Amino acid sequence: MDFWFLAFLFTVAILVAVGVSLLLVGYLGTLPASFDHGWRSWMPALLLPILGPLWFASTRWAEFARPGRQLLVGLILLAAAVGLLYGAGPHFVDRMAAGVK
Repeated sequence: MDFWFLAFLFTVAILVAVGVSLLLVGYLGTLPASFDHGWRSWMPALLLPILGPLWFASTRWAEFARPGRQLLVGLILLAAAVGLLYGAGPHFVDRMAAGVK
């Protein structure tokens, strides 16, 4: 294993860890609050794990801007990790396969 592969793995792991933790914190910030606003608010937030809390936070942005931003940034970080994994991952697989031959 070379340095660049380790840097690649570390970057993907950190992006996933921070993204999932932000999604979890944003989800836990909006789900209990959605129960206070009636069943029309908590039903989508409970049944649609990412889109429901994001919709709830966007409809009440003045109150739930922070959890909404946490959800958005978490999604962006996870998308960046997946893009990096599928974008640069084949390059590292080709390099490692060439080293095995």
